[in-house]
Amino acid sequence: MAERDPLIGARFALEVDGVVLGWFAAASGFNNKSEVIVEQSVGPDGKAILKKIPGTLSYDDLTLSRGISDDKALWDWRQEIINGQVDKGARRDGSVILYNHAMEEKARFNFYNGWPSSWKGPDVKADDNSVAVEEVSIAHERLERKN
Repeated sequence: MAERDPLIGARFALEVDGVVLGWFAAASGFNNKSEVIVEQSVGPDGKAILKKIPGTLSYDDLTLSRGISDDKALWDWRQEIINGQVDKGARRDGSVILYNHAMEEKARFNFYNGWPSSWKGPDVKADDNSVAVEEVSIAHERLERKN
């Protein structure tokens, strides 16, 4: 098997329903886990036998942050949830896409039935010259890695 270079996580975008909503500076939450259920029984020799089996599967929320701009797509999507529209179209499928330096797609993490569970605006100070950052967390029901 050929050794492959690790991907650089510096260029990535959020795509929702086939439309790129933006390029981001940070992303996290690409996690899944299964609850571990321990079954115990007694073997023919009277000794305890432990068997671990997978239980409920869960996924962490994706959290993305970027410099805030005049693009309100994330704000508007979050407003749908605030307005009670989670089951009326606010759930969407999307992807976080990682690109190499040549801007070729190298990895795609697809999420399903996602909706913005939180949005955080920038912390601002008059004497601060840093980029104003917005952050969104996306709850979803499944995450798959493609390519």
